[in-house]
Amino acid sequence: MRVNFYYPGSIGEVLQGKVNGRDMLVSFPVNLYTCVEVFKEKFEEKEIEKENIKSYTFLNNILRRWKLEGKEKLGLKITSQIPKGKGFASSTADLCALYHCLVRYFNRKFDIKELIEEAIRIEPTDSIVFNKATLFDYKCGQYFEILGDYMEFYVYVFEGLEEVDTIKFNLSVKEPLAEVDDLFQLLKNSIKNKDIKLLAQVSTESIKRNQKRLYYPILDEVISIMRKTGGLGVIGGHSGNFLGIIYDSKVDLNIRLEGYKRYWVKTLSMIY
Repeated sequence: MRVNFYYPGSIGEVLQGKVNGRDMLVSFPVNLYTCVEVFKEKFEEKEIEKENIKSYTFLNNILRRWKLEGKEKLGLKITSQIPKGKGFASSTADLCALYHCLVRYFNRKFDIKELIEEAIRIEPTDSIVFNKATLFDYKCGQYFEILGDYMEFYVYVFEGLEEVDTIKFNLSVKEPLAEVDDLFQLLKNSIKNKDIKLLAQVSTESIKRNQKRLYYPILDEVISIMRKTGGLGVIGGHSGNFLGIIYDSKVDLNIRLEGYKRYWVKTLSMIY
């Protein structure tokens, strides 16, 4: 028996910072996908690929939780188009896809609380675990607030070459997250009213306020490009290595920044 599931990454964070004293974030899914396949493993011993260690740990933890450990040897295959270590929530996408596979494989009921608990055990987790835009306590998973449906918009991405290890970054960073209670109120209004322009203002200010925590040397240049090309705002990975410009529709762009890949992505209105 084989089961597979596709799951999207996110486009950095629309908002990240302290809300009511908690470290929180809100992310939107994007049209970059991982596909995870779960199957009965034929071999008793198999070397685990280093890049998939988080997923195998998650798999074993779930089987232990369901009291299925040792009853069936499972293997998995991950095929992903999501950039790793750049701020696109590649690991969260892998774990979510894997969880959906396991739920289907063992004919169990999807449990968002269970998914959050097990994902958080692996690493800080993106809010794309939810099928709607959600304010999420990404480090502990103790609080979330559903804000409304995701919105579709386009992002012209500048992706840096170096990767950022999410776990190491969150353990080593000394600068606290910026206070963003005011931005959260604006974000709620933008989602309620489907106001992409207001959302883009929030994401831009969120990046600016957290520059001391994760510095983007190209931020001023990207903001300048945004203003010259009719962009609505910028968005980035608060623990990654990309910045993007938000547009409500695609425009004809051919702008290069040395040391950065460039491409278009589009956010999704729903995940599954």
